[in-house]
Amino acid sequence: MRQFDVETPFDTSVEALWELLQDASLLSELTTFPEVTLVGNGASVEGNRIHLRVGVGPVTLPWISAITLAGRHAFCDQGVTLPFPFKRFCHVHSVKEVDGKAVMVDEVTFDSYLPEAIVEQFILRPMFAGRAVAFQKALNS
Repeated sequence: MRQFDVETPFDTSVEALWELLQDASLLSELTTFPEVTLVGNGASVEGNRIHLRVGVGPVTLPWISAITLAGRHAFCDQGVTLPFPFKRFCHVHSVKEVDGKAVMVDEVTFDSYLPEAIVEQFILRPMFAGRAVAFQKALNS
């Protein structure tokens, strides 16, 4: 198991940032790598299953996550059906305020068929960096 954590500050309110995280349909719009398509209900509420297709170009694979825990400004999605290279994937999303800014906190724990350091460096880091830029654009629009 490997832990991968990212804290991204935004010059906005906790409520505005939290609003963006409430619906997985934004993943389709805000994620450029890998490409993400929501299939079905994207509500980030406890008990819901989020069905995605993820990939690059014409190759897409299913990704199904269960929202296993939801609370004030936090929820956890647990991978049920995962694409290669993931064996296990748990992602806790939360938002907090630090020095008047909203901070998006991503805590990811995963197992992989490939060395976890490679997955972190070449998949997770680029994905979360791109998402931070996209979130900033969405907040500014």
